[in-house]
Amino acid sequence: MSPLRSISHIALVSLALPTLWACGAEDSSGVDGGALAADASTLPDGGGVDCEREPGPATAERFVVVARPYNDEGQQSGAWEVLKLATDGTLSATGKRFEMGRASGGVVEFTPDGKLGFVALDDGSLGVFRIDDDGNVTVLQSSLSEEFYASGVSVEAEGNYAYVLSANWRENGGGIARLAIGCDDSIVDEGLVAAGKLPWAMRWTSTGDALVAADDLGDSPLEQDLHLLTTDSFASPLSSTTVFPDRDAIVGSMAITADDKFVLLGDNSGFSGLPNRVGVARIDSDGIEEVQVLTPIDDPFAIATSPFDDAAIVVSGFGNAVYKLSYDPANANAPFENAGELAYQGARPQLPANLVQIARGDLLGLVLIAENQGLRRVRFEGGGAVTDLGLSAFGESFAAIVGAVGVQP
Repeated sequence: MSPLRSISHIALVSLALPTLWACGAEDSSGVDGGALAADASTLPDGGGVDCEREPGPATAERFVVVARPYNDEGQQSGAWEVLKLATDGTLSATGKRFEMGRASGGVVEFTPDGKLGFVALDDGSLGVFRIDDDGNVTVLQSSLSEEFYASGVSVEAEGNYAYVLSANWRENGGGIARLAIGCDDSIVDEGLVAAGKLPWAMRWTSTGDALVAADDLGDSPLEQDLHLLTTDSFASPLSSTTVFPDRDAIVGSMAITADDKFVLLGDNSGFSGLPNRVGVARIDSDGIEEVQVLTPIDDPFAIATSPFDDAAIVVSGFGNAVYKLSYDPANANAPFENAGELAYQGARPQLPANLVQIARGDLLGLVLIAENQGLRRVRFEGGGAVTDLGLSAFGESFAAIVGAVGVQP
């Protein structure tokens, strides 16, 4: 097992313990070029959150930011590297590096203009940075630690707020916190918007509603693990359902179909004694409802859905595989089917982990998957086809191991 994945799965063990984070992390905001305000009344001039963070051109060069959680000697590192993604989908090194907190896994979330990046760090704090048009990075918060222990972060579509998941038990600070993102890149802690137990994952529909996988959230009914809500109703979900009725799941991945009809949850628990699986819930005007469970699928560490609404992929971490799921939205009770592994270009995946996806422009449907020492490119082609484009590697030592990954939208 590589250092990267051993750390990632030790982290999952920690998430399952109800008292480990009761004390929280020591405050170490580390302001390195931005500002942290205690509440909206203390925002600097120009720091309001009603900003126009318009996306850049749909077809353009993008920067990819990856954590390098080890140095050449195999010791833990807070190093990060900036790569370039060309308009033809090829990756190249820029030579640009920076130091921030350590992130051995996870996804960097960007504001819609691609200027600000947010990532949950290994110590439960949050890293925030600014990237300019030349790929130069300014770290705004190297270790932002407030009243949360960050296990994940999600930026809403307008780019005015970041939602921080604290995957702890409710009585120990579990829930979702909200940070306002000022137009001057200041950060305002607005505290918990919903207390909850083990909020594992959060995704947004195209209409701005949110889906959260959590054992409970706000005033949701007991024994329900998926919740539909709006930004005005975090404490009172619009609808909740039970995807995994045995209550033994650890949700390691989540994705919503492009047509907003279904949400997929990957259970990669190593402790339940049950085979790993992918659960599917329907989204409609009546709310959300569990419809299907695909099992066994070993270690469904990450999931992506096709922008053409004809397929999905499931990254199997310990299975060293990427599976294709066929998707038929007309089949209301069994919309997905496991179509088997992709045909790989070159060697099969080695400890694949988190992924990011391009959702517009000429690279629509391109997925970047973090592997042990590189990024694998996979593309949804339409017509149900999914093509593996092979691994792009930038080194062979411990320092080439990929941790968290992000790509500008």
